[in-house]
Amino acid sequence: MNGAKQATIERGKTAPSRNARPRGRPTSEDAAEIENALLDAALAEFIREGYGGASMRSIAKAARVARTTLQARYNSKEALFRAIMTQQIARMSAAASLDTDDAPDLKAGLKAYANRALSYSLEGDYLDVNRLIYGASSQFPEVARAALESTRVGIEQITAFIARCADADGIPCRNPQTPAECFILLLRGWYSHAFLREESVTVAERENWTDAMVDLLVAGRTSW
Repeated sequence: MNGAKQATIERGKTAPSRNARPRGRPTSEDAAEIENALLDAALAEFIREGYGGASMRSIAKAARVARTTLQARYNSKEALFRAIMTQQIARMSAAASLDTDDAPDLKAGLKAYANRALSYSLEGDYLDVNRLIYGASSQFPEVARAALESTRVGIEQITAFIARCADADGIPCRNPQTPAECFILLLRGWYSHAFLREESVTVAERENWTDAMVDLLVAGRTSW
């Protein structure tokens, strides 16, 4: 092959794009991006269509991924809804209010946790998710199961915090899970009341109730 012909061939080749993603296994960043897109699309679909009307095909289309990609990660609507609940729990991060470098303060920690959890639950996506749960849990038991996961996580977080406070304060606590369950279920009950009201809850009203609830609960600490 002469030099002129070789040069013509070389000029005719398409230069690889510098921005082209190399083929092969996706990077961890790619996987996280796909995951977030799937969960965002699923949340929007569940809120818009309800649990029963939500379509895996529509979710995959909205996330701009193949349906097989979605099903490889979540093989059912139940698995996908549970993932959304897990994401919402992580975003709420009320447990962060329990972490401190100083000695833990039982009352202050419980009040901070309660206010953070209730504030987050009464706004944005989490409020929409709870509306979905209330409307669908009687017809779809898997929705109720996914929702109960947040209760379990909350009880575990508060149980560990109460035990840590008992050690720090030198006050014995025979069964920290029992007051933890009372605390979380009281939050759930007040939230249900606030959720069903026609008028919105003010910050002062929420904080006043939280203060009174924690004070009452902690007053019986020696019996824990």
